[in-house]
Amino acid sequence: MYRLDLLAVQGTLKSLLQHHISNASILLCSAFFIVQLSHPYMTTGKTIALTRWTFAGKVMSLLLNMLSRLVSHTHTHTHILFQILFNYM
Repeated sequence: MYRLDLLAVQGTLKSLLQHHISNASILLCSAFFIVQLSHPYMTTGKTIALTRWTFAGKVMSLLLNMLSRLVSHTHTHTHILFQILFNYM
């Protein structure tokens, strides 16, 4: 029975990871298009550099946020998995 629980937890973690990757991909594409659309209106190299740094900072912030959520979810599900496994033994 615990193998089914393990498979369920693995499926849940895989689903959560795919969801976070999908959200990151959508945000990355939308941020890229915002930068591309605003590019013709920029006149100085400093503005372009600032925009790139802002974009990179937002992407890094999103990735770190996703990683922390993934670790949190993994820790929670691993704790539950160990409780299930040790209750069956």
